[in-house]
Order: sequence, then C-alpha cells, then structure tokens
Amino acid sequence: MIRLEPMDDPTFAAWREASVREYAQEKVDAGTWPGDEALDRAAQEFAALLPDGRDTPGHAVRSVVNDDGERVGRVWFAAEERPFGWVVFIYDIAIEPAHRRRGHAQAALEAVEAFAREHDCVAVQLHVFGSNVGARRLYQRAGYVETDVTMLKRVAD
Repeated sequence: MIRLEPMDDPTFAAWREASVREYAQEKVDAGTWPGDEALDRAAQEFAALLPDGRDTPGHAVRSVVNDDGERVGRVWFAAEERPFGWVVFIYDIAIEPAHRRRGHAQAALEAVEAFAREHDCVAVQLHVFGSNVGARRLYQRAGYVETDVTMLKRVAD
C-alpha cells in the first residue's frame, strides 16, 4: 500500500523548513516555548539531531509513497538506545491532508515497526502533542500506550 523512500534534496529542504516551523508553533501552542524564541530553538534542535541533513548516520528521513508513486507523507525515525533497550524513535510522521483517512499513516507505522523488528529493537516510541487528538487516537488504535503525560492548567493570561 505504501513504501518509505529516501527524500531527494528538494523534498528534504522543503520538509525541513516546514517541519521546523510546525514544530516551533506546536511548542508555542503547548506553552513550552515563548513565541519570540521558538523558531530559533526549533532550528537548533533540528541542526543538533540532523547535523548532516538527510545523510545523518542512524537517521532515516523518508517520503511515504503510495502505489501510484505519489508522495503522500513523510516520516523521520532513528534507532536509539534507551534504558530498556534499543528502540526506533519516530521524530516526525505526517500524511498530507489530501491523503488522510486512507490508511497511509497506519501503513507507515507498520513499515517503521517492521524496520524496528529487522534491527532487533524492542519497541517503537514517539512523542505526540496533547492537542493532537487525531494522532493520539491513531497511535492508540495501533497499539501504542501513553508512557508519560505532562499536563498544564493556565491560571493567568
């Protein structure tokens, strides 16, 4: 149904620019970062995680491609050692709005899970912002469980 293909340079550049901006906004919306610092902080995090861009060792930045050869989404993941063993951590996964609700996200998760099994990892892990209700439902349906929850209640503007 889908395959994960390495991004070419133009696709990677567009993905990185959009993802940095989206991540910065999500951090602001979550109340984690102030707006005037968010874009710089997000860019710094991406630079630290992907110092060699799409060629950073251990990281896979992929286009999600459907059977018709269309790029319908993206996924970025890496195998990482955690206290309980090696996991594949998904840093970013998204399906383009025009291609949602067709099973592409589920199929992309399954492809990452297969990668994890092939590389002797014990789990797949990811972070999702609390406000992303649709993604949280998808992950729960796919068998992911919440392992750590941070909550916030604003008491002043």
